[in-house]
Amino acid sequence: MKSAWPLFLAWKQLFPSQRKVSFFSLLAIVGVALGVNVMIVVVAFMQGFQQKFRSDIIDAQGHARAVPLQRQLEWREDSQKIASQPEVEKVSAYMQGHLLLQNRDYHAVPFSMGIDPGQSDGVLPLNQFLKKGFIPVQGYDSKDVTPIPTTDSLEDDVVFITQQVANRLGVRAATVLLLDDQNFSINKGRLVVERLDPYVESDEWTIEFLSGDQYNLRNSLGSIDLNGSLEQIASDLGWGYPKFKLVEGITPLSKGDRFRFQTFRSSILEIYSPTMIEQAKSDEMAPPREVRVGGIFEVPWQGFHTDALIGTSRFMADMRGEENACDGFFIKFKTDYLHDENKLGELCARLEGYLEGNWRIIPWFVENAWFFDLLKFEEYLMVLIMIPIGLVAAFAIAIALMTTVLRKTREIGLLVAMGGTRFAVGMIFCMQGFIIGSLGALLGCGLALTFIRYRDVLMSFIVTRIAGEDGQAGVTQFYDFYSLEVPYPWESEQSMMTFLTFIVFAVGVSTIAGLLPAWRAARMNPAEALRSE
Repeated sequence: MKSAWPLFLAWKQLFPSQRKVSFFSLLAIVGVALGVNVMIVVVAFMQGFQQKFRSDIIDAQGHARAVPLQRQLEWREDSQKIASQPEVEKVSAYMQGHLLLQNRDYHAVPFSMGIDPGQSDGVLPLNQFLKKGFIPVQGYDSKDVTPIPTTDSLEDDVVFITQQVANRLGVRAATVLLLDDQNFSINKGRLVVERLDPYVESDEWTIEFLSGDQYNLRNSLGSIDLNGSLEQIASDLGWGYPKFKLVEGITPLSKGDRFRFQTFRSSILEIYSPTMIEQAKSDEMAPPREVRVGGIFEVPWQGFHTDALIGTSRFMADMRGEENACDGFFIKFKTDYLHDENKLGELCARLEGYLEGNWRIIPWFVENAWFFDLLKFEEYLMVLIMIPIGLVAAFAIAIALMTTVLRKTREIGLLVAMGGTRFAVGMIFCMQGFIIGSLGALLGCGLALTFIRYRDVLMSFIVTRIAGEDGQAGVTQFYDFYSLEVPYPWESEQSMMTFLTFIVFAVGVSTIAGLLPAWRAARMNPAEALRSE
């Protein structure tokens, strides 16, 4: 127990028994805690952004991309070779290029890609992108009930475009509005539009119930006027007509219940390809290709393309004037290769050898290395900026402890005269720095955990105060805090290392800050110290 008295005296000097709280101790601990909190939160958020962008990239282009080193005429065989590998989960072929889009006097030249519409569950989750890009219409006394489009509507004369292209050209996909709903009870059933294909014409549809199970369905164009029963309400009128579906409620529908829908046809685009320009140079005029807008999609990875168009492979082949062409494959591997970049790189190199060098297999982290190098640089830069915060706290602790040494000169001399070694006396002040660093690090970790737990509320408050309600959508387009995954230290090894690193840093710096006062106290002559006033 004799060896523990320096720690006991260090604790008592920081937290005297006659006072509940020492102002110096509280100030020092809070200073260290704020520094630890800032450093952990900054690094944790940067790691969260890296994880988010990693997931967005894999969603947008898979784990790797195969690029042909020469013109591939038998690319389907190579696709089957890749798909036959046990590590491969999905393979999707694509064609790409740039096309000129025109709507009246507006033009756009988006990045265009052709895919197989039958691969709706391929590498690219296109249905998910269409859901993200859906933006409802705000109408007076009406409600947008447009169903979210799917890849089922993707045909050779139908394309999907990004919101930026749609805004630039002033176009949109087919839309349907619920004009009035005389079914006033929320417990009653309702009618929804289950499908709205791109070939639906602008029209007004009325569904009126003649009795509890009989209805009349008609449109303003006069092409449809039929009576039916509830068993037939989900019947499909065919392509080019909306498909309605009954959602039953607690209270059944009754006579007089009426629903009115207004449909608006999808916009038609004129598309020109580079081959048409070459034909024009040869005085061979070709009319533009007319296509309908089937839907609006949004890819979460901003590096994909903000101005983009997706059509079928046959559509892109026709526009380029090439048959049996392929510009590459998107490849998605098993989940075992999601986080292990070295393992993924070795697998891609092995696939290149298996394909006899005809293809270059580029992993996602190689193709986007520049972006993650930039994120890493920002992370290191933030750490370098945050470290001086800890050093400032260390200087403040050192100055305060040095002042304590000067104020307690006689007490130090008395301790040495009573038999205390110079090392033990010096350890009193060194241990004070250790205690301050330890308590500050623990409090800083608690603040960091609180910030991570309530990050959505805090960031929403900050962004709203700075950018306002309107600017919040623009900020989240690049810094989407709401979908950011910041794991707790017990959920991720990387997060645990971040917390431990800054805990050790704070404790180490605070302890080192007490070395100079400790060295000064240890060098004091006890006789001179006792005579000090």
